[in-house]
Amino acid sequence: MGQIIELKRMFTSRKYIREFAADYAGRHGKDAKDVERDIIEAKRRNHISFGEYEWTGHYDLGPEQKKTISTLWTRMEFRKKFTDRRYIGMLMNKYIFSKVFAEFYGRQCIQAEDADADILRKMGEGAGYVIYKPNCKGMGKGIRVLAAATQKEAEEALAFIRSAGSGIVEEYICQDKVMDSLNPRAVSVIRFYSVCSPEGCFLFAPILTVAHENDISNGCQDALTAVIDIRSGRVLTDAVDQNEMIEYQTHPVTGAAFKGVQICHWDEILAMMRQAVPLASKISNVGWDVAVTENGPVLIEANTIPGFTTAQYLGYSWVTEGYGYQPLFDAVHGIGFEDDGRYEKVVLKLS
Repeated sequence: MGQIIELKRMFTSRKYIREFAADYAGRHGKDAKDVERDIIEAKRRNHISFGEYEWTGHYDLGPEQKKTISTLWTRMEFRKKFTDRRYIGMLMNKYIFSKVFAEFYGRQCIQAEDADADILRKMGEGAGYVIYKPNCKGMGKGIRVLAAATQKEAEEALAFIRSAGSGIVEEYICQDKVMDSLNPRAVSVIRFYSVCSPEGCFLFAPILTVAHENDISNGCQDALTAVIDIRSGRVLTDAVDQNEMIEYQTHPVTGAAFKGVQICHWDEILAMMRQAVPLASKISNVGWDVAVTENGPVLIEANTIPGFTTAQYLGYSWVTEGYGYQPLFDAVHGIGFEDDGRYEKVVLKLS
């Protein structure tokens, strides 16, 4: 019976691969059989998904480049081997995170149950808003920007917070002029990734994330993302919509250009990350979100299963000469990362 089930599963899998290959080949002018063979080989190597295959332009990569593509599956294997799960709550629980990383938080944060209208109005004095976040959700889900400049607004914000359940309330971050020029309606974010294992600790692939139309910058929901030079803080690429796979030279609403933007306080940002990452070194792969204010950087939050889309986007693969980030995760096989020059703009070794 088990063999029959396995055969049915394999047949169904091959059917979906064949259908995807035919569609991909038709859209990109390729041979469907060649695409099918390439996908099967990739799935054997790293369990690549159809989305990852298309996003990375896997078919057109050379044999050595294909070996370096990191997938959700390879990163999960890395996390299973090197993450001490007893520490995950430090990042997943946003209130605990605000206390562990208080030195880098830069704003008041309270538990939602402790909020009242007077506290909310006081927290909203600077920007006129407060932020509500569910305690343990990710991908920008459940986050709300709430007006709190007046007593009436504070009371309405409190009513929403009471109905929303457990979470945190924090002061709204007032970003600096450079970030504000990209989109003044939402706080723009710099996403860093870190990996820590016995082979070393690395910070890599900084990604500028700017909201498109919403009031929250989140690449999974509504944002445009671009690659930043990790050593200089200068934006290297145009921006791409992760959901639509459309590139933008300028922000479609504000008209601000992405490529060439110099992120302010870059040395301070890197110094903060050099201090923050070791505090979470028991969590082997983290996505860190940073905002930039006129006074310097602040940590927004950190994610234990971070999205990884823009880092390996085919349109920006020239930054690493077409090579992906799997070499940073090969510690799972006891292989240390060594940069041959391809990762000069996007990887820093911390320890």
